[in-house]
Amino acid sequence: MTQPQKNTVRAIAIVCGLLSLPMTWMTVTGATMQGPFGQSLGSPFGGMTINVTGINGSLTFLVKTPIWFIVGVAIAANALQLMRNTKVFAVPPVAEWVTAIGGVGWVVIAILSAVGSAKATLGIGAILGLVCAGGALLCLVIKSPPVEQSSD
Repeated sequence: MTQPQKNTVRAIAIVCGLLSLPMTWMTVTGATMQGPFGQSLGSPFGGMTINVTGINGSLTFLVKTPIWFIVGVAIAANALQLMRNTKVFAVPPVAEWVTAIGGVGWVVIAILSAVGSAKATLGIGAILGLVCAGGALLCLVIKSPPVEQSSD
């Protein structure tokens, strides 16, 4: 994959990340609300259906993290790679790898928590978030062919 192709993948990944924020990441059915003293407040209709978006949702794995922050890390991974390729910014390779791996890891955990739950179904926002995070990691893993120097 050439550098211009990688830059196109990164730009598309950033757009996918931004589009994933207002979209549904997962739908939780049969949800109940917790009361002020810990008891579950039942609904007369047998539970609620809640759409979790990238804006209002969060993921708890070791720490509670908003989904918009997770997508922000994935977008930052793509942006750091674009910045480094301009040769104007001094972006260390470790920053590219940490943000790319962190973004993919967090998004995969969010997807697995929805897939592994009997009460949640996956939404299109999670798929777009995975495209955003995966694009950054894919561009790091695939090596570009060497650029030939002209001998003028």
